[in-house]
Amino acid sequence: MKILAISSAEKECSIALIEDKSPVCEELWATKQTHSKRIMDMVARIMDKVGVSVNELDGFIAAKGPGSFTGLRIGISTVKGLAYASGKPCAGISSLDGIAWQFSFSSLPVCVMMDAQRGEVYQATYNFRDGKLLKKSPERVLKPIEVLESLNENTLFAGSGAVAYQEIIKREFEKSAFNQAAKFAPLFLNKIRASALAEVLFQNPSILNDKNDSLVPEYLRKSDAEINKSSID
Repeated sequence: MKILAISSAEKECSIALIEDKSPVCEELWATKQTHSKRIMDMVARIMDKVGVSVNELDGFIAAKGPGSFTGLRIGISTVKGLAYASGKPCAGISSLDGIAWQFSFSSLPVCVMMDAQRGEVYQATYNFRDGKLLKKSPERVLKPIEVLESLNENTLFAGSGAVAYQEIIKREFEKSAFNQAAKFAPLFLNKIRASALAEVLFQNPSILNDKNDSLVPEYLRKSDAEINKSSID
């Protein structure tokens, strides 16, 4: 099975072509250039390097959120367009999963925190054993302090939110009554990897859906425009 995976949920844009569960080619860019200006060039470059056409792929997946409202729409629109043009199925995978699955052999709970701006994070906690997901908490948008209140054991923190609020996490864990330790992922593992999104798909291939209209962004909270409109109304 050949899958093209795309994440544009944060400032980084990650694209990977996966064949039979193994990455064949992957690119990740974190520059000031907008996703809309580079994403199709990245797709074309990967397809050219691997030497396959879009019609030879078996499906497409995109990070469906949470994340940047504009970034998510660009990635999802790209995947839906490719799926429609080729007649192949597509699916959405949680952006948080694209970080968490890089730690599927962690013996510690994995707390993924994406920076949601406004002093908040998108968050979920994962428990793995030997590369298998045992449990995942509901995805939420919270203040970092509120996330930490729900943790009472040694925990591995990962994601852009863990980087942004590392000092707060360290401080709160040090004064915790549970005497737990906070561990942090190395910087290069805090990104949403398209190849990790594909791993989620291979764990459950049935999520590929021929009806690409079912692939929609999952934001977890209202956009600024919606919040401003509500305050006016």
